[in-house]
Amino acid sequence: MLKKTNILMNRFVELIEGNHQEITERFMNDLLRDPQTIGYRNLDRQMIYESANSIYRDISTWIGKNYPREEIEKRFRKLGRDRFEQGVPFSHVFRALVLLKRHLWVYVLQKVEEDLEVYVQALDLNNRVVLYFDRASFYMLQGYEELFNKRW
Repeated sequence: MLKKTNILMNRFVELIEGNHQEITERFMNDLLRDPQTIGYRNLDRQMIYESANSIYRDISTWIGKNYPREEIEKRFRKLGRDRFEQGVPFSHVFRALVLLKRHLWVYVLQKVEEDLEVYVQALDLNNRVVLYFDRASFYMLQGYEELFNKRW
C-alpha cells in the first residue's frame, strides 16, 4: 500500500507542478467573485495571484516531505500580518485559505482516473494536504493577531 501511495503522491505532485497556474486562475476567479472575500477586491490582483501561485507551487514540496513546518509557520504568519496591514477582514483571510484548498482538490479530483483504488489511496494524501492547510490557517491567523493585538 505504501508504494502505491507514494506513486499517487508523485502523480499528485506532478499534476500540481504542471498545472499550478490553471489552479491559481480558477482560485482567483472564485476569490474575486465570492461575497465572503470582498476584502480582496481592493488589493493588487497580481500580488494576490503571485501569492496563491507560490502556495500551490510550494505545496508539492510539502507533499514530498521536503518543506519544514517552520517554513509553513514563517510564510503564513507573514501572510497574516500582510493581510492585516492591507485591511482585509479576518473572516475574508480565512475564507481565501479555504478556497485555496478547495480549488486544489477540485482540480485534482477532476483529473484523476475514476478508480476506487485511487480514491482509497488518496486518503493518506488528503491527510497531508489537510495538515498543511490546518497549519497554514493557524500560523496565518497568528500573524494577523500579532498586529491586531499591537494596535489594540
